[in-house]
Amino acid sequence: MKGTRTKATRSGCSGCGGFIFLCLAIFAIVGWPIYLETHGASAPGVLTEKLENVRIEFTEWYRRFQVIATYSVPGQPVQHRAICDVDEKTYDSLHPGNTVEVRYFASLLSQPFLPATRLSPCSTTASLNLNAPVVRSLIVAFVGLLVILFLWRVLRIRIAVWLLLPWLCWCFARLALPRTEPEPQQPVAATAIVHSVVTVTTLGAEEDSIPLTHPYQMVVLQFVPPGLDSAVKAVDKVDMGSVPNLKEGQSVEILYDAAHPRIARLRQGTRLFPGHTMALVVGCCIASVVILAMAWVAGRVFGLMRR
Repeated sequence: MKGTRTKATRSGCSGCGGFIFLCLAIFAIVGWPIYLETHGASAPGVLTEKLENVRIEFTEWYRRFQVIATYSVPGQPVQHRAICDVDEKTYDSLHPGNTVEVRYFASLLSQPFLPATRLSPCSTTASLNLNAPVVRSLIVAFVGLLVILFLWRVLRIRIAVWLLLPWLCWCFARLALPRTEPEPQQPVAATAIVHSVVTVTTLGAEEDSIPLTHPYQMVVLQFVPPGLDSAVKAVDKVDMGSVPNLKEGQSVEILYDAAHPRIARLRQGTRLFPGHTMALVVGCCIASVVILAMAWVAGRVFGLMRR
């Protein structure tokens, strides 16, 4: 009994610790910026710089918009800098030299653990640095899983557990298989500079990856569309080798969307890799099913022979 009570106590402490950690994480992400906005000292700041970054990880890319402003704290001769994440619309509406409000805690400016400043155009959701299509797919996958679990565990519909198979297939198709980028709906011709190029030769993590028979390249394009004061970045994907000598710093012809300039495509290049990757995955699945079926038949035959 004593051992059981000790295990229960440890389990309870572990659960309480996890709950406290979750609360602290939520406060740091959501609560602290709100507290800083409402209780921090106010000072006028001058926008000095805008940064648009596109980061590629494995087969996905993530965009981040940041603005930097300088401001002064009463009694301190040195100017301070504040940086924050904003959404796309806010980023395009701001220009160097604009005045923005800065909220800050002077006593926390020298410590590195909590943000001590916040600009008025800051956005908590923008600071999460997420890719909208990926987020939408994750939300749909999570809601679908909750529905399946509700049918299975709450309503006691046992057959609902078989819905996990199509759910897994859908998740794999949406989150693992490569796809082309959206096509411009109002195409406008322009010239862009290749900011970076990443070649994708495998599907999945490096440890359990599948070599692609039809590799492709993820290209980050940079150009200045009319009406904007700074360059924008767009991402396109093309079959490897379909654009000759594709490299960083190269000038290329593109078509971008007049209403959404960050949707752009190379005028050269083919995009056959999604179909080839799907055929490769289907072939691997069929081969796996055939091997499992042969193993099952062999097991049955050996079982009959023993009898």
